[in-house]
Amino acid sequence: MRRALAFFGAASLAAVILAQGQGSQLLANFTKALGDAKSLSTTYVVTPVGGAPMNYNVELAKPNLAKIDSPSQLIVADGTNITTYDKKEKTYYKVPQTESELQGLFSSDETAIWAGFFSNKAFTKVASSKSLGTKNRKGMTLNVVEASVDSQGRKTITLYLNNKDNVARQAEIIINDQGVKDTTVLDTKSLELGAANSNQFAFNAPDGSREVSLEEMSSARWFTDLEEAKALAAKTGKKVFVDFMASWCGPCKMLDRDVFQKEDWKKMSKYLVFCKIDVDEQKSVASAYNITAMPTQMVLAADGSVLATKVGYANPSDFYAFVNGALGI
Repeated sequence: MRRALAFFGAASLAAVILAQGQGSQLLANFTKALGDAKSLSTTYVVTPVGGAPMNYNVELAKPNLAKIDSPSQLIVADGTNITTYDKKEKTYYKVPQTESELQGLFSSDETAIWAGFFSNKAFTKVASSKSLGTKNRKGMTLNVVEASVDSQGRKTITLYLNNKDNVARQAEIIINDQGVKDTTVLDTKSLELGAANSNQFAFNAPDGSREVSLEEMSSARWFTDLEEAKALAAKTGKKVFVDFMASWCGPCKMLDRDVFQKEDWKKMSKYLVFCKIDVDEQKSVASAYNITAMPTQMVLAADGSVLATKVGYANPSDFYAFVNGALGI
């Protein structure tokens, strides 16, 4: 009996190791398929469980062209500038295109699965991955791979990769942290790899729209570079609000949904320049401000000195009490 148990234990361990190895290979195959493609064109639906579905259209072309059309925004990277058009306000602003600005377009759950098109490091920071076998959906055989973004498994991404081209057709993103569970599902309606038409990456301002000034721009934009945010704060006489967050943080997700996506928060741009720091991506900045828990919110002077700090998120009223207190309003 002991030998049998030992045998099955060893067999189970071997199966786990095999699944993990296959998972890493599947992620590598997906990244390579995107990296080798000259262009990508896809339409897909993003559905937060319990929320309304959102339609996305993404066009990408090598070496540095992108177009992301979502319900609220149209973003166009033409190789020189990145233009963001706010559909509701009918305003747009431009920033010089850099590699970091381009990569930043793929930092959200809604667009992150395409990050490998421009970077071969898209999935190199996952804590672990494993193959979940195959599924047959929509007439396709899909290889299923689950990746844990952090070592505690607080955020997992499950990708369903077409076995013919190794590119994802569906994805499920689950955050389960500090009592918060949030699930988002992505489902492609069409996807094509092939030659690109560079003309589609020229931004044409819609009728009735207007380009906003540097000051107005801050109301529509979250900076990811603290130095840029401080520079704008100095020019405009504002303070800097910094959201220290992590992609696997459940309360961070709640804060973003309950506060940052609302019109009331956008009005705070009258007083603040918004900056978001992913602590896993910008460890030196997080360390400089002694960040040990997420979310941590700070209000800074334009020189970077700390005016007020709050750790955690409870509800919008508590959050605004902190911000208003820091601003003295």
